[in-house]
Amino acid sequence: MWDGTGGRYDQSALRELVEAERGRADRAAKVALRHEILMETAVETMRPFHRRMARLHRATEGRHRAAAELHAGYAAAVDDWAAGRADVPPAFLTAVAENAGVRSLAVTLFGGPGTAAVVVSDPVAARANDLECVFGEGPSLATSGEPGVCGEGELSSRWPRFGPAARELGVRAVVSARLGLGETPLGTLTAYRSEPEPDAGIARSTELVAEALTATALHPDTRLDAEDGLPVHPLFGDLDLEAVVHQATGMLMTNQDCDASDALALIRARAYAQDESVMETARKIVNRAPPFS
Repeated sequence: MWDGTGGRYDQSALRELVEAERGRADRAAKVALRHEILMETAVETMRPFHRRMARLHRATEGRHRAAAELHAGYAAAVDDWAAGRADVPPAFLTAVAENAGVRSLAVTLFGGPGTAAVVVSDPVAARANDLECVFGEGPSLATSGEPGVCGEGELSSRWPRFGPAARELGVRAVVSARLGLGETPLGTLTAYRSEPEPDAGIARSTELVAEALTATALHPDTRLDAEDGLPVHPLFGDLDLEAVVHQATGMLMTNQDCDASDALALIRARAYAQDESVMETARKIVNRAPPFS
């Protein structure tokens, strides 16, 4: 199911998705307009009902239009690369970030203890997300599913270790939104910002991207790839599945006679001390290089 560009759709399937999302948006807009008209002409007791229905369908329209636009942006980036106007195949989340006006984005999908699935849009997001893994705290790791907007003044108070380290990268504010529809979130979408205060537009844009990814890449009906079992969606072309961290955790539990949380803490501490990523430290353990003195 690979399209040869690092994505997981061929272009015809991607265009079909874009058109389907635009069709759903148009249908929602028609329903919303009908209720908006009825809201003005209906009897007084029915106007609140039509108002609620209009708002509901306008929100639905917005989600589908956002999904269409972010996938259309990726399709355009693929076209540019195929035509020789770009040197390297486009990464899906990079194209999404550019379309949304937020350069540094990270998708974190929750897994078991010591595991994570991460997709990032640029090196800043990659390094910031790795700091969260090192310190075990940060906006991407919030499993409550509550969206959050955190300006420069709150970074260090909310995350005492991640906050100061993130500022050294130039991250001065973050916005996070939940991925998934159920009570238990599937993950988070995090925007790392160089501006000290994330504005309302960026917060809403991040939320719309999260809703679009939930409705497409993470939808239960999304077809799975027969080869690797991942959803057939270009997001997963850039997936970094940190199963090696889980493997290294298990090895340390045996070698150090400790539980999973202590083993993961040892990996994080060593990564921080050596100024390397958690993945690099985990690979050393799995490859049986001596990671601890």
